[in-house]
Amino acid sequence: MAPREKYWRKLSGDKLLKLIVAVSAMAIAYEGMSQGVMGAVNVAPEYGRRMGFADEDGNVIKPSLQGGIVSTYYAGSLFGAFWAGAFSDRYGRVKASAINLAHMLVARVCAGIGVAFIIVIAPAWTAELSPAAERGKMIALTFLANFGGITLSAWIGFATSFAEKLGGGAFRWRFCFASQALPLLFLLAGTILIPESPRWLVKVGRREEAFDIICKIRGNDDPNNPLVQREYNEIITVIEMEKETPSTNYLKMFFGIGSGEIHVGRRIQLAFWLQVLMQYGTGIAAVVIYSGTIFRTAGFDDEKSNWLSALNMMVGILGTAIAAFTIDRVGRRRTLYWGAITLGIILFAIGGLNRGAIDHPEHREKYGTAAAAMVFLYVLVFSSSWLMIPFIYPTEIFPTWLRAKGNAFGVAGWAIGFGGGSLLVPIMFSGIGEKTFYVFGAAMFFYIPVVYCFLPETAGRTLEAMDFLFASDSWFTWEEEKVYRQKMEELETRLQSRKVDEKDMVMTGIKIAISRSE
Repeated sequence: MAPREKYWRKLSGDKLLKLIVAVSAMAIAYEGMSQGVMGAVNVAPEYGRRMGFADEDGNVIKPSLQGGIVSTYYAGSLFGAFWAGAFSDRYGRVKASAINLAHMLVARVCAGIGVAFIIVIAPAWTAELSPAAERGKMIALTFLANFGGITLSAWIGFATSFAEKLGGGAFRWRFCFASQALPLLFLLAGTILIPESPRWLVKVGRREEAFDIICKIRGNDDPNNPLVQREYNEIITVIEMEKETPSTNYLKMFFGIGSGEIHVGRRIQLAFWLQVLMQYGTGIAAVVIYSGTIFRTAGFDDEKSNWLSALNMMVGILGTAIAAFTIDRVGRRRTLYWGAITLGIILFAIGGLNRGAIDHPEHREKYGTAAAAMVFLYVLVFSSSWLMIPFIYPTEIFPTWLRAKGNAFGVAGWAIGFGGGSLLVPIMFSGIGEKTFYVFGAAMFFYIPVVYCFLPETAGRTLEAMDFLFASDSWFTWEEEKVYRQKMEELETRLQSRKVDEKDMVMTGIKIAISRSE
């Protein structure tokens, strides 16, 4: 027995599931730190001079170069997403020092590739091992570590800002980059101890091992537990049905070629565009990028603005915790509805308060303070609503045989959405100022009918049932729900048939044993 099996077989089902969530959280924490570290590093004068986008006084003279260094991370993520998807579906879920500008660009691309592997694999892996009724909660709990990583990077950046003279200014930003190794150490240790996804194991023919894992997590080693029997039989039944579908590649998947009634192309469009809408259309990039300016408008000095920005990220941890305990009860669609309405109102309020500070300079501090409060409220609402769904949705809507590949398109949307926002938002602020917030506020209200028409509810439904949710030829959710009910009735008939067949096999074995004894 391998060391991994020796360890996880000793744990109870609840403890094993908690360990899996904790290991996934370490992976997502690294993603958060890797994403957030640039906010701390970009303001380090020595770093700006060394990379060539700042002058001797630390003033940015080449903003396009500064933004370009940041965007190379998302370019690496875009490439790594598709690599990770193919790698994970083939080999499983578990296996998966700058001196100049050139060195930094290569490092950021490599970091982006590594993070893409994490975002593609960790949520899908958690989803496949979580019970259907708590799948959203489990994934949301892992993403607590995302804001945790971003927050930790922000506070480390704030702390190292007082060590500007240490190492000629290089210590400040080099330590920020080096701190990203912390969650990776825990991640490496954790992946040695936890089991593979049972759905992937069934797909590659390792059914006995898959049954043992399901038995451990769902039934605490009771093979006769009804939940264990039903989930195991449902996985086998659906994977046998999926074998009738021809193999595919990324190009065929994107255009839905040869996928028949499972409509892979439609699912990919939903996974991709939901991430783009969240990362760019919600205005999160605008709020994060412009938050420092808003704090300064309120009359706060640079030091206070910096620690307020770090504190703001801590609000995101609270919001993600709220999502973890509401997202399954409220549902995916209703979470997006209330989030869109509330965020739209907040974005219009931030824009209006900024305009008030411009038009009434004598009350600038009052308007600025109110806008700063709105920024905190925005992060709280965003992290408890729109942040999680685009990461959860792709882990749910794809069949087992291409779940990681499908999730790769979601990560591609994340890379394009946030990478594009990082580049375009400063241009928008330069051109239309506070009206940028109005644009994103209007977008949030536009998203409501989009969600109503095209995003079916996935909360509480098993991963094996998702093929039936997308079996309809229509893109509209009400037609998809109608076909889903019909398909679930057919699946129940097949499951009952399997139980009858198994019962007949047992009875036949008993009769043979009796006849031999006579």
